[in-house]
Amino acid sequence: MTGYAIVLESARLERLQAVGNIAAIAAASEVPVDIFATMGGLEAFDNERMASMDYEVGEVGRAMMAAEDVEMPMFFESIAQAKEIGPLHVYACELSMDMLGKTLDDYHEVFDDVLGVSGFLTHAEDKQVIFV
Repeated sequence: MTGYAIVLESARLERLQAVGNIAAIAAASEVPVDIFATMGGLEAFDNERMASMDYEVGEVGRAMMAAEDVEMPMFFESIAQAKEIGPLHVYACELSMDMLGKTLDDYHEVFDDVLGVSGFLTHAEDKQVIFV
């Protein structure tokens, strides 16, 4: 194994935050990570959704959002910062974008490219795959 390949399907805030944390820690440790954002996971990066903070949120997410004494970056900030310090690439799902009639311009600037599932699997062939 030479790193992690994370398939991010969920739009739930706690899961998004977990992926951001995993990516940041792995990058700081020089562990290669590829993130493939698809379906709900891709839509979490939609510029309009990010502006409105319209996410599924559970108990931990509500506590995180309400905490005044804890400064925790949002998932997209953690991922962007991690890309600056270590081997991390983020890919948008081509099929999801096609189904919604969107382009990369509709999403946060964190994406490196658009890939189909087969393209992502090629990137992931030597990595531990994690589905979130």
